[in-house]
Amino acid sequence: MLHFSIFMLIYKKMGKKFLLTLVLSFVLTNPLKVKAVEFIPMGHLEVLRAYSQIRHGSHLLGEDISGYYSPIVKFNSTLYLIPLYTIQFQKVKQFLPEEEGNHLYNTYMVHNFTLSLRKEFQPGWFVKFSAIGTWNFVKETHEEAWGRGLYDYRDAGAGIDLRHKKTVEDNKQDYTFGFRYYRRQYPNFSSLISLASPVPPERREKDFDGFKISTGFENLASGGEEFYIKPYFLIKHFIDRHLLKDDGTLNLNQHRQDEVFNLDCGFKLPLMERLFFYLDNNYAYNYSNAGFYDSRNTVILADDVFTPHYYSYHSYAISPALEYIYTLAEQKDVKVKLGYSFLDRYYTDRKSQTESGTYSNKEERDSEHCVSSSLAWPLTKKIDFLTKFSYTWSRSSQKYEQYYIYHYNIYEVEAGLSLDF
Repeated sequence: MLHFSIFMLIYKKMGKKFLLTLVLSFVLTNPLKVKAVEFIPMGHLEVLRAYSQIRHGSHLLGEDISGYYSPIVKFNSTLYLIPLYTIQFQKVKQFLPEEEGNHLYNTYMVHNFTLSLRKEFQPGWFVKFSAIGTWNFVKETHEEAWGRGLYDYRDAGAGIDLRHKKTVEDNKQDYTFGFRYYRRQYPNFSSLISLASPVPPERREKDFDGFKISTGFENLASGGEEFYIKPYFLIKHFIDRHLLKDDGTLNLNQHRQDEVFNLDCGFKLPLMERLFFYLDNNYAYNYSNAGFYDSRNTVILADDVFTPHYYSYHSYAISPALEYIYTLAEQKDVKVKLGYSFLDRYYTDRKSQTESGTYSNKEERDSEHCVSSSLAWPLTKKIDFLTKFSYTWSRSSQKYEQYYIYHYNIYEVEAGLSLDF
């Protein structure tokens, strides 16, 4: 933790120059031995027609498009330049989680770009320097223009990763450790206080700097069994969000800060020659020092409600699945997958509300269930016909839904093509 504090102090003082110095120092002390540059393009694309419907509500016929492209540059057997672009576009009825609750959208699009330089400096040891950028867009209606969404955001940052691969008794093992910094900005989201004051004490209450330390372990056994565990710790320092006092006024001496611990773990287990069982799990704990002052449904000041740690919560998700793979010919597999997922989120200091908005004595607890299935049928060695189905339902002890939705049921059916290139 001391080394991390020193690293963060240097980074805050030097910023991007510090990361650039690290990369240049590494490259200069490891001279390139380039014989012939080789380009290795890799990509995947799914184009699906999608139909979604809210139970007892509206429906939408749209698209679900996702994929990635990576034109890898190989300088030699130990040095690679790895550009990676990913895209996801969904025109479907969906509820996306925000900090206060779920919000209904009909169009979602995200672009991610990463540029990495990876070097194997010792047999089985790899270091990677990365620059990252993310552009996230959401639209509540068809008429809303791109880039105008209230919850649109963009990320810019950089990271360094260390990886070690080795084989132990026919088991392939992979150890990772990484650090990443990024700044997230919401260009269209302004605090209410900035709208009411010509010289507001804060404007961009959702913007933050993220500092993330991650590690991981993966094991692939010779019999096909796989296991992974990947924890990370994230600090989110909000640039322009001050803490609230219990009377609703700002504490200008302190800023909001969230600390997130996240743990992903799971395994894959062959049950029969062609049948596999998957179990993916996630635990997350978000601690926030920020409170929420609620005066929306009150008449006098005495009715106002202040919650000190409004954004702090525990969450747990479990996702079992079965997959059956049948080989028609070489590189042509039929894949059928059935899955179920369950998410439970428990707020440690946020009280649930009744339909009228009155606060109860019970903490808010949200849950989400989803059953899903998919079928991939090979048309060629590179192209599959792909169809998906999912049914999601969400429930909560929070009954007040004037601003956010906590209870919903959504059906979704998709069909189209999957292409590897």
